[in-house]
Amino acid sequence: MAAALGERRIGNCALDIERGILRRGDGAATTLRPKTLTLLLLLHDRAGHLVGRTEILDTVWPEVTVTDDSITQCIVEIRRALGDDGTLLKTVPRRGYLLEAPPPATRTGVPAEARGQPGSAPVVAVMPFRQFGPDADLATFGHGVLEGVVGALATLREPVVISSNSTLRLAAEALDPREAGMRLGAGYVASGTLRRAGERIRLTVELAEAGSGAVLWQRPFDVTGIDGFETQDRIAAVIANTLAPRVQAAELARLRRLRPSDIGAYHLLIQARRLVFSMQREAFEQAGAMLRHAAAADPDFSTTHADIAAWYGLRLGQGWSPDRGADARALEDALDTALAQDAGNARALAMRGHNEAILHRRYGEAMDLFERALNVAPNDAETMLWTSPAFSWMGDGREGVRRAERAMALSPDDPLAFRYEHFRSIGHYVAEEHEAAAEWGLRSWRSNPNYISNLRVTSAALAALGRVEEATPLVRRVMELEPGFRVKPMVARHAFREEAARERYGQRLVEAGLPA
Repeated sequence: MAAALGERRIGNCALDIERGILRRGDGAATTLRPKTLTLLLLLHDRAGHLVGRTEILDTVWPEVTVTDDSITQCIVEIRRALGDDGTLLKTVPRRGYLLEAPPPATRTGVPAEARGQPGSAPVVAVMPFRQFGPDADLATFGHGVLEGVVGALATLREPVVISSNSTLRLAAEALDPREAGMRLGAGYVASGTLRRAGERIRLTVELAEAGSGAVLWQRPFDVTGIDGFETQDRIAAVIANTLAPRVQAAELARLRRLRPSDIGAYHLLIQARRLVFSMQREAFEQAGAMLRHAAAADPDFSTTHADIAAWYGLRLGQGWSPDRGADARALEDALDTALAQDAGNARALAMRGHNEAILHRRYGEAMDLFERALNVAPNDAETMLWTSPAFSWMGDGREGVRRAERAMALSPDDPLAFRYEHFRSIGHYVAEEHEAAAEWGLRSWRSNPNYISNLRVTSAALAALGRVEEATPLVRRVMELEPGFRVKPMVARHAFREEAARERYGQRLVEAGLPA
């Protein structure tokens, strides 16, 4: 069977280069992380020859210091994706790796059909920013932001992001979103412009649907002082953390136009997310069933198992679990599966740390997991957010606030703002900054009135301020959502490290009007 354009053959497997998808002979398909794809292409370019670990590190992680564990993780992912053909990838102890495969065919282009199948994770291309007039400093700044956005998106499991090396080659062609999407095999195209006005820089970014060219989102950023990497990194992180949920929202809108038979595992995942964060019990339980269906349809997608773990965590937190022990075990199992499939899933690592603190009060283990997660994805808002509450419950409310603030700065227009606001409220509450705790808790309540954890913390903050009457509607809502709620058993298992803090929290909840 001849290889298609933009495709390489490895045994019975076909590698779609532009989309980063490896398809086995049995039809199973795996979307490779960008670094894993780069390593596989390097090995395929050197097929039949030993590739040393130093060459791998210099090629795949240029100018970045990583350990051999990063190589090992990519090798595990490649072998898993190859299935039976994984035996073609040989380990030469203490030297490197060798891929037994035919040499690559000449790459001559990417077909329009490479744009993805219904139900698969979306692909986004981030194009180089266009600038008006020659300006070397502006060009350097724009290139740095481009690399930062692609790098930040590459730490996520979806959307899949096209390598900046591919998009840079098209910089001089001034392609519109339709043409760029067709050339790169992307369903979504992010682009933008750079203008200088004195000392100020205006960077405008937009996201378009490649098929129609329709603009889905646009935002300007005003920057002063573009020297150094800090500004580049800050702007890049905000853009990346805004693009990802916008792509998911577009996919959800597209899903509504599909026939039921077209709904694949990924679309089930994003539809379930929408239902989960309504925090309405019937919809929430429906979302759990959808997540399990998505995992059964695509069992190798780490992100789905991480979302299942988050679902169980919320079920426990909302007091909706019919069996806390069984759900806690299911949560751990889902995280085990997510991390077995992808040891570098930063959100799963951070979530595991969160649960070590929340469910088991194992704070040291939590800190280790947070460090690992942030080493993988230091600029991912959700990863950063998961690290916030544990610091607060350990007694360091100011650090909890700092991390929540950092997450909010990374994703200032997040569709799940209520969770960010709640985690910030927790930090202020622990720091005995009750005015700020109440303010952020009430914001979260207005954003989503069904988040029981926030209703409780905000009620306690209002009680500490002597504003018990303001807590009454929150207390009433807690009892509507969780009719059997009692303060004493909840406080006994709470994540506060200090017993005195737990008892004080319980007293304030009773003062607010919740039953002891």
